[in-house]
Amino acid sequence: MSGGRRHRGPARLRVLLLSPNDPAGEAVTSTLRLQLQVFGREEAGARAGEVEPVHQLRVATRRLRAGLRLFEPVLAAATVRRACDELAWLGDSIGAVRDLDVLLLAIASRGRRLDPVERDALAPLVTLLRERRAIAHDGLVRTLEGDRCRRLLARLGSVGGVRRELVLGRVASDLATPHLRAVLRAGRRLGGDASPAAFHRLRVRVKRLRYALETLRGLGGRRLVRMLRLLERFQDTLGAQQDAATQIARLRELADAASLPPATLLAMGALIRVLGRRARRRRRRFPELWRKLDRDALRQGALEELSRHKRAGRVLRLVRATGT
Repeated sequence: MSGGRRHRGPARLRVLLLSPNDPAGEAVTSTLRLQLQVFGREEAGARAGEVEPVHQLRVATRRLRAGLRLFEPVLAAATVRRACDELAWLGDSIGAVRDLDVLLLAIASRGRRLDPVERDALAPLVTLLRERRAIAHDGLVRTLEGDRCRRLLARLGSVGGVRRELVLGRVASDLATPHLRAVLRAGRRLGGDASPAAFHRLRVRVKRLRYALETLRGLGGRRLVRMLRLLERFQDTLGAQQDAATQIARLRELADAASLPPATLLAMGALIRVLGRRARRRRRRFPELWRKLDRDALRQGALEELSRHKRAGRVLRLVRATGT
């Protein structure tokens, strides 16, 4: 993993701020173009093996999928389905590298909680993961250089087919509502004995809703901003829990399949216990955060802010029709 280049964070990119009067087709184009810019800017660093650009490449790919899903009601369903399938393929290649990076970072940070002898015993595991990371990175470079990836990016840069007269303010709340409902359905089904997979499904839906509302935040107000802040906290909590659960499963798989020294296996067991405590702590935060998110006033307020543009459009059409 190279660390020579000083990474430039995404804050230096233009922030997307859509308007209620934007044609929906232009909103789709702007949303996808911004993430394609992120992808293009981070690609060289990812090819060089740098950790943060790989992460940003994965985020851009996920946001591209989220943008397509957000605008799916005004796009051709076949176009969205085909593009999302291709982005999932690309995301798998990026994720094969990123998941190993996250595990290596977890070993470095959580390993500090182990005694020095156990930390030193993890060295063979780190070597193994770096070797696997190198193989996964070679695969990612081939993917990025392949014709399939280039065709996909070109297609995403020319997605169209939205009716010209359709403006974003008239459809914004209708676009966001299904994503909010998906979060509520997934969250309300969770009980105290819910599996990591169930929490992961909720995490994915929370992330999609957050990305959708971030895309539409130029049409909202203070309540939408509060909703976004809560979603970010919620996503961070679910993410930390899911990462720990995934890392535990990966370490157990490695303990069974890889030829590692006994001392390393013992240290891995200690690390699994540390990660297990982290997952349980994050899980205990879920009920309080869910109560805050599952509040009628908060979510209805955010949707009302998006819906006001639809009402304004109706009033404007009425005035034009009556000539008053």
